[in-house]
Amino acid sequence: MNPLLNALKIEIREFCSEHLALRQIDQIFSNAGFKKDESTSYSSNTRRSLVEEYYEALNWEQIDTIYKFIKVIETILQLHLLTNEVKDRLRSACRNCGFEVESEGSKVFYEGIPSATDLFIYQFPAGLPFGRVKPGFAVKAEKGSQTLKFEWQHGIGIIKNNVYPKFDYQKLANAFGCDTTNVTLKQALRDMNQTAYEKEFFLTYARKFDMANKSVPVLIPQAWIQWHSFPKKNLPSNASLNVDDMYRVDFVAFWNNKRFLIFVDDISHYALKQGKDWLANEESYSKRLQEDRKLRKEDWQVFRISNWELKNKDSLEDMLIDLQCFIGFE
Repeated sequence: MNPLLNALKIEIREFCSEHLALRQIDQIFSNAGFKKDESTSYSSNTRRSLVEEYYEALNWEQIDTIYKFIKVIETILQLHLLTNEVKDRLRSACRNCGFEVESEGSKVFYEGIPSATDLFIYQFPAGLPFGRVKPGFAVKAEKGSQTLKFEWQHGIGIIKNNVYPKFDYQKLANAFGCDTTNVTLKQALRDMNQTAYEKEFFLTYARKFDMANKSVPVLIPQAWIQWHSFPKKNLPSNASLNVDDMYRVDFVAFWNNKRFLIFVDDISHYALKQGKDWLANEESYSKRLQEDRKLRKEDWQVFRISNWELKNKDSLEDMLIDLQCFIGFE
């Protein structure tokens, strides 16, 4: 864990112990998405131990936890019962630990990463394009700043905001100025699938979970994600085209402030063709493992299925239930 983040955890624990009641601590952490770990040995009859119980319940290597922590701090800074002097001490502690805080407000930033409401814009400064057609986009330096723009093309959709915490079909339809009964949007999503297996998976998922009408994750086909890991401050300072650096994935989904990748792998992902036969190939398989490791480091949740699974209706049904549990929706 970042030692500065760990230091701020201690600062917040001591601040809560000094200035807040047990009931207030419980409410603030619960509203931010923390849940107490009942397996810990702490006794929640003290304020310090109650904070530690909430700390123990989450994985602090995940960005989602940091955003929940930020929400805790922002909520404390909004409390009317605290004096401005006390709040300034908290702001100072945050700044000493690498966080940025508004001088008189409650907005908190961590290492240049905005709070959860702007997370998608941070991850995809120009939006997230999707569709089989390779999108063209440019990063240009102009008057000391950078501008990212996608070129609008037939067969390409772009999602720009309003994705977190949950992105369902209703939100997708709203993003394109239509309602959930719009047949054109449904057909476009269906036709964006690259292979017959991907289309079968997409349609089966849509039917099983009633994707067009229920509050479930909408699957976005053929999403171009590679460049997302370069926030604005790390993009080239000179004008450049980076389309060759992008690649697309079969499906993305956004749910509970997390982002998911779903891959439908054919035999070429783990085998090499020799004549008419496919032979298992360690290099091909290793590339998939390396890809997954890279994506997980960038906070993607990766779920892979194979064409072989999709050929069997029973396997497909079981796989969809696995996917539902993996994403975590009702």
